[in-house]
Amino acid sequence: MNKTLCIIPARGGSKRIPRKNVLPLNGIPLIAYTIRSAKHSGVFDKIVVSTEDDEIAQVAISEGVEVDARPMEMAGDKVTKVQVVKEYLERTNAENEFDNIAALLPTCPFRTAEDVQSAANVFFENKENEFLIGVVEYEFPIQLALKKRDGKVVEMENTDGYLTTRSQNIEKKYHPNGAIYLASIKAFKRRGTFFNEKMLYYEMPQLRSFDIDYPYQFQIAEIIAKQISEQE
Repeated sequence: MNKTLCIIPARGGSKRIPRKNVLPLNGIPLIAYTIRSAKHSGVFDKIVVSTEDDEIAQVAISEGVEVDARPMEMAGDKVTKVQVVKEYLERTNAENEFDNIAALLPTCPFRTAEDVQSAANVFFENKENEFLIGVVEYEFPIQLALKKRDGKVVEMENTDGYLTTRSQNIEKKYHPNGAIYLASIKAFKRRGTFFNEKMLYYEMPQLRSFDIDYPYQFQIAEIIAKQISEQE
């Protein structure tokens, strides 16, 4: 048995962008982009949208995936994706049926089915590591980060970074992009997270890593979505 379960966590409340997960992006509910990339990848044996919201549930059902009505205590704005996945695994005893667990965030609409498939291939072909995350390069060197102090003063967080101020010469750094998190269920339960000291990675370009968290980002995403649809 080598079966993989995919959880798409999507709550109804959103402070920065009300009703974000079901807002139409180029005429399609935001969450539908993630559902479709998961389905068309052919990677997952089961795809579940975890939500407390009826409208999100209806979108998921119309897209042909299952819905898990998460407990209301798991619907607060401080509940993390890891907590949602952990609670689902414990409540459903999913490890009796599945070997691996994935989480795809609905705020990353431009990941493709090919991205999900390629990331999964890296994971399945490297059994010695039980964790994989999607990553993207920092657009601005994190080594040049500044900290605000009292008054009008900022200070260098990493003085070594300023020894080479030409950004092209600074070592590249990466961060998770929310496109895909993947782990064996045993490893996830052991660590209590999708992160490990060392993890496999699948690097994605900035455009397909675009993450929507603020209203201005939704406006930019609308332009991108229209351009993509015109090119298809």
